[in-house]
Amino acid sequence: MVPLKLLVLGAHNTGKTALCVRFVTKRFIGEYDRKKDVTYRCSRTVDQESVDLEILDVAWKSSAASLEASIRWADGFLLLYSITQRCSFTEVPRLKTLIDQTKQSLVVPTVLVANKADLEIGREVTTEEGQRLAKDLRCGFRELSVAEAALAVEAAVLQLIRLVLDQQRPLPDRRSYMLTVRHALTKKLTRSKTMQW
Repeated sequence: MVPLKLLVLGAHNTGKTALCVRFVTKRFIGEYDRKKDVTYRCSRTVDQESVDLEILDVAWKSSAASLEASIRWADGFLLLYSITQRCSFTEVPRLKTLIDQTKQSLVVPTVLVANKADLEIGREVTTEEGQRLAKDLRCGFRELSVAEAALAVEAAVLQLIRLVLDQQRPLPDRRSYMLTVRHALTKKLTRSKTMQW
């Protein structure tokens, strides 16, 4: 079991808790009134790898110190905004900057999630704007409806899990790799020189 810690961030009323509950239980509950952070635990198998997940859903009114501690704790991030709330969309770059500064890393596994795609009539943020922002912030991107699509929620979280796992896998030792290639080439050259034509 690979332990992974994911953090869900976004402005108030973007569907953070609904997304967590939908992913863990497959059920949708529309109304939440939370005053404190909640950690959800579950297990999944991703690409033949067993993953033990902790998903932290941070309360909107968290203090700056508490938010930074949560960011340091996490391995990967889901940044949510609602397509019906432009202010939640404009909040995303600030959150991503805070993540990057706190983690002090060039690559932080992050997926930007545009929620409430079922409320097309109230749309304030286009899909293209979301895709552009994700590209600018070096994030994955998903537009979905937590209310209507459990599979889309699953796909977004699995995308983040894969990004985290890819980052955690050790890169092959460059020196030993180069030595292996050199040895193979030398062996091939030696064999070709000794062959009779």
